Amino acid sequence: MAPLQLYVWGPAFGLPSIDAECNAAIAYLAQTTSKADFQLIQSSPSAVPTHHLPALHDPVTATWSSGFSSIVRHLQSHPPPSFHDHSLPASSSRALADNTAYTTFLAAHGTPLIALSFYVSSANWTATTRPAYSKILPFPLPWTEVSGIRTHMAERAEHLGMSSLDTDAEAEKERQEEEAAANAGWITVPAALRRGPRTVGEVLVPEQKRRIKLEGLVKDVLDVVAEVNLSEASEGTPTTLKCVVYGYLSLMLVEEVPRAWLSEVVRQKYPSLTKFVGEFGRQVGEVESLPWVEEHESNQALAVQTRFAHGVVHEIPWIGEVWRRWWAGRRMRGAGKTETNSGEGVLLAGGSVVMLAIAAGVFVFKRLPRFGATVQRWEMAPVGFGGLGAAGEFLSNVFVKLE
Repeated sequence: MAPLQLYVWGPAFGLPSIDAECNAAIAYLAQTTSKADFQLIQSSPSAVPTHHLPALHDPVTATWSSGFSSIVRHLQSHPPPSFHDHSLPASSSRALADNTAYTTFLAAHGTPLIALSFYVSSANWTATTRPAYSKILPFPLPWTEVSGIRTHMAERAEHLGMSSLDTDAEAEKERQEEEAAANAGWITVPAALRRGPRTVGEVLVPEQKRRIKLEGLVKDVLDVVAEVNLSEASEGTPTTLKCVVYGYLSLMLVEEVPRAWLSEVVRQKYPSLTKFVGEFGRQVGEVESLPWVEEHESNQALAVQTRFAHGVVHEIPWIGEVWRRWWAGRRMRGAGKTETNSGEGVLLAGGSVVMLAIAAGVFVFKRLPRFGATVQRWEMAPVGFGGLGAAGEFLSNVFVKLE
């Protein structure tokens, strides 16, 4: 019998995956199934028909399941030979209902915390998260996929009102405001001249300024999770819930970031959860000991180039979303295929060339001067000081000479 194939984001920070849901799915398979019955494939959403990870491909049923809950339901309905979730018969209906509630709660409220730490925070994103994705994704996919991941995760945390952690966006906003003021004819003082003595608030990094609120956000989430009995002796806690808690908390405890506020809060305030993650992680096993295999493609280079081309086209306004839906439907219709025949390979190569040509044309068009700006010169009316008499005439002459 062919083994199950679990497509996940690759390892990072000493964890099986850089993604919480993928960590949970890996933990569940490691806890309930023999290593001989499943394979782990490092991938990205652009490589699977569901366009979402984790994604489980079952060669026996020729079906795909995407997302942790869907994967668990498939495994319980179509168990592999070695499947053994001992918590299922022991769990009461109340425990199973709580399991669903806690799983949904962590997905909805734990994800924004991880987003703030790894994606919204410019310091952590630049120094840690973005380089991790560059190691996971084959070149040149980091050019097209990584920025979209950050945008998506930032949207997940937008309602928390912590955009100030993104100092890149704040600096860009200030630059645009200064340019707008200059274009409007306002006199601006250079930053080097207007900067006075630095206050305590200016010295503190954004995470330090918002530390009290950040701790409150963590408390709102983990106070609920701490209610769950996750001890070794607890037979009433479903394995699925333990895996979900491990998936999210293991990322929250990562210390290899410049601004480790999330890890500090969890370790200081929730020692029992910290202990659980350490013990459960040892049961899951070391990253290297898991059954990793290479992603199978009849032409790996062509597959990566095709994914890159799709990513470029997806960035084109209006066309990108239509293209994504069409391509996703095409992938789902052909999900049962494991190899690409030569005719289809030629078609994909030709399509990739066309898409790259379109993308290059759009890129060049965007860089062209708008309406021939290089040959037309538009200037604001000079600043007038006519109402100031002789002093006004003097200042007007000065500004004319400066220009």
